[in-house]
Amino acid sequence: MDISEIDELEASVGDLLLAAKAEIEQKRIQQQRDLQIQENLEKIEHRLKPLLEKVEHTLKELQTEGFDDSPTAQKLKQKASDINKELTEAPMLAAQQADRHMILQEERLLDEREAEQRLQWRRELKADLLEMISEQTDFYSATDASIAIRGYVSDLKAISTLEEVVEALINQINAYSIEGPVAKIRGSHENTLNFIYGKALENRASVDRPPDVQPPTRHRRSEKRPSLYTDLKGKVVVFGGHDRLETAVKNRLRDAEVYLIWCTEQGGLQLAAQGESHISSADLVIIVTGYASHSLTEKAIEACRRLGKTPEMINTTGMTRVLEAIESGLKTQLLARHWNQS
Repeated sequence: MDISEIDELEASVGDLLLAAKAEIEQKRIQQQRDLQIQENLEKIEHRLKPLLEKVEHTLKELQTEGFDDSPTAQKLKQKASDINKELTEAPMLAAQQADRHMILQEERLLDEREAEQRLQWRRELKADLLEMISEQTDFYSATDASIAIRGYVSDLKAISTLEEVVEALINQINAYSIEGPVAKIRGSHENTLNFIYGKALENRASVDRPPDVQPPTRHRRSEKRPSLYTDLKGKVVVFGGHDRLETAVKNRLRDAEVYLIWCTEQGGLQLAAQGESHISSADLVIIVTGYASHSLTEKAIEACRRLGKTPEMINTTGMTRVLEAIESGLKTQLLARHWNQS
């Protein structure tokens, strides 16, 4: 096993550890959601049931006194009907309140996961930059390395390693300088890098074929800064869920090439019909049963059956599970296309 294989093993283990942590956290969040739904329901019923009892008691008094058809009695009857409706819908309202809190927790968890990946990538970037510097064997190419380094100043400052990289650059330039140690610290390390960067641009302008020194990707798996879901591509149609869930998922996919059609209960039947028209060209169809009505679910399933599509059924209202389904579904489709082309 060589160093590159160890790097790959280390990176894959890191990914698995992050995934395991996410699974544990996700289970905890789901358990908290279930408890919060019950707490929310009890709070709603604690306020509405006594209110309904007061209204019904007063209606009985009005009926006893012969005011059963008075304007006040009619208004109270309407209020009783409204309260009964609210009580019927209380479980759904309690779940929606819990889901708002759940999505906030899921967003925090995903932010932490992205931050861990960025931290690891930046450490690997530093290693690649130091190797790039050490591999330059003449004054001009060593100076030219500053141009590549300058593009990563914010990443190096984020892990407090800009000083180490700039000092390595200075030492390499001076090692091949025929005029002695011409590179030195000028104020801050960032100002020093900017000064060397200016000299490198002057050097490039004075020759026909200037060097273009770039860092290798021996330690990093990609030149791109890591960001969840940015590598996804395809068309996805989702039925069910709720508006807040839709907004949260779309926000996480904003940098991906995912064309997302989402049909919620709040969107109405017209939007659902439009969603059905996209099924035939979709790479993935998802039905979120947590908030999808029976009629919406049946229409989506029937449309998929008619068009020869197999939908992914998700009994959840959480953002993470929906994102996981989109990620795994699109990657499976990509792999299948790759094999078919092969």
